Amino acid sequence: MDFNSENLSTRFDKAVSYISGSNLSDVDMQLKLYGFYKQALVGTCTQPKPSIFDLKGRKKWYAWSELGTMTKEEAMTSYINLVTSINPNFETEKTGWVTVSTFANDEKPLSENEKTISDWVKDGDLNKIKAFIGNINVNDSMGMAPIHWAADRGDFDILKFLVENHSADVNFQDNTRQTALHYAASCGHEEICKYLVSKGARINIEDEDGITPLEMCTDEKLKLLLKIN
Repeated sequence: MDFNSENLSTRFDKAVSYISGSNLSDVDMQLKLYGFYKQALVGTCTQPKPSIFDLKGRKKWYAWSELGTMTKEEAMTSYINLVTSINPNFETEKTGWVTVSTFANDEKPLSENEKTISDWVKDGDLNKIKAFIGNINVNDSMGMAPIHWAADRGDFDILKFLVENHSADVNFQDNTRQTALHYAASCGHEEICKYLVSKGARINIEDEDGITPLEMCTDEKLKLLLKIN
């Protein structure tokens, strides 16, 4: 290991140690840190996506897998930079040694030219989505189409625009054969669920585990609404 690599590793260990001894409550920040931590230690995520019932596990999986082929060195640097944004003096403060990494994710920063419509959906950038020209019924590198991301995020306005202005297929399936209704039902997004069903989304499409959107729904009131519609 050369000096620069050794120095980076030392700083990374200090950053992890600091976070492990802190009371970080920001879940988004935790997810960002988790993604960089796993990428730094393991590299590219090759683990299968957790079941949709494992909501925490899925969020952590997305946090890590969205980093793609980011190098371990880049991940360490990003982790350090993120901790520095939390506390610029973390390297000089005393903390207990690392026990576990905290729960967190951040995506590798993309330039606007690198972003896809899925990225714009995740960003909630409706203006960019309005300007998009092309087929949106295509799964991205994460195995999801824009309509899945909108349903997962609970962004009704964007999802509605995708359906009514970009001809998004409400029954389009991701790489695990889940539809937007699977995502919306599992998250309890009632408005989106009712809208999707009104547009022809089927409540009985099975994913690769044989689970339907209706079975994903844990809210009995919402489940009844879906059956009626």
